[in-house]
Amino acid sequence: MISEGCDLLIDQDKIILMTKLAVYEKKYIKEDRRRNGYYLEDYIYVKNFKTRLSVTLAFISFAALDTMKKVSENLIFPTSLEGFVGIYIKPYIMSWIIVLIGYTILSTIIYEKRYALSQKGLKRYNLLLKKLNTYDQDKANEERITYESE
Repeated sequence: MISEGCDLLIDQDKIILMTKLAVYEKKYIKEDRRRNGYYLEDYIYVKNFKTRLSVTLAFISFAALDTMKKVSENLIFPTSLEGFVGIYIKPYIMSWIIVLIGYTILSTIIYEKRYALSQKGLKRYNLLLKKLNTYDQDKANEERITYESE
């Protein structure tokens, strides 16, 4: 009777391990493995490139809309390229650079944390796999010893 209760507890531990593994596999493993397929610097570089591209496209859209508004309200048409740059592009350059730097710093911090969490999650997953493997080996050894003693 006592050994059956003990086996039940040990099997319960195995079920808990397997459940933790299954939850991680279902929710996180695909993304974590994809992230860790890169070196940290490469992962951050790619993500920062996407961030910079998005910020630049947003600024171009905003500048284009504001330029169309200025043209329709004032009907100012510059006669040279320098005039066009001075009136319609120059006012946005400094704010674009500031926002670009800010978002780059922010995305670097965010993606470093995500990468670190992915590595931590995969290490924990591998430790749980090792525990499960050790548990199975110990269980097999116990059964072998039980059969040999009979």
